[in-house]
Order: sequence, then structure tokens, then C-alpha cells
Amino acid sequence: MRVSAMSLVAAVVCAAVTVSLAVRAEGDGGRKDHHVEEMMERTHEGRRSPYRRLGRIVDGEAAAWPDVERLVAEFDPMCRALLASKNDDIKGSADGYVEAVKEIWDAAKKHDAAGVKSGYQALKDSCGDCHFKGGVGGELDD
Repeated sequence: MRVSAMSLVAAVVCAAVTVSLAVRAEGDGGRKDHHVEEMMERTHEGRRSPYRRLGRIVDGEAAAWPDVERLVAEFDPMCRALLASKNDDIKGSADGYVEAVKEIWDAAKKHDAAGVKSGYQALKDSCGDCHFKGGVGGELDD
């Protein structure tokens, strides 16, 4: 049986489309967790995010302790999303983040400004570990 050039091209194109669709269907191989990504954006991006607002308080912006406690509570959904992730790499890397948020929470409850500052630094360090030191989070743009 002789195969024409057109038939060969058609077969190659069909195979390429099939592979492309299979890769898209598989997506990212389960590496991404879209809920974690959404919570990460809500919690950390933008000047009104809990992460940025807490950073301003740590840097000296005045805030009442009940306000600080409410702000720290806004990190809870992010902690829960990390710990509940279906991606084992994400779940396994959550400890530093969760521990840092707990440190901030405990310090805020005690009205311990130095403890909040220390916890915030630990939180920043956990972000760096995950996003800039080969962690599962991948490198960020900024």
C-alpha cells in the first residue's frame, strides 16, 4: 500500500493535535492548585492585601491591637488552603508559612510588637523559601 504525501501530512497533523489535546487535558500534571493560587493572590497581592497591610504595621504604621488580630485572622484561609492542597509538594511546604502565621497570631494576642515583627519576618522567609529557593511555588515576577 502506498501512502501519499498528503495522507502522511494529515496523519502527522492529527497526531500532533491529539498529543496537544492530551497534554492540555492533563494540564499541569497536578502540580498547580488553583485554589491555593487564588488564596495566594487574595492574601498577598495588592496594597490592601493582608500581607501588605501587616507589612506596613510592622514598618511602623499605627494600628490598634484588635485591628491587628483581625488582620492576622485573614491569613487563616491561606493556611487552610495550603494544608488542604491536593498537591503533596504544596501541602508539604506549608509548615513554615503556617508556623509563621501562628507566631504572628500568638504575638498579636499578647500585644507583643516585637513578636509580630519577628513572625512577619518568618512569614517573609517562608515566602522566599517557597518562591525563590527552589520551592514548589515557583519564582514570582516581583
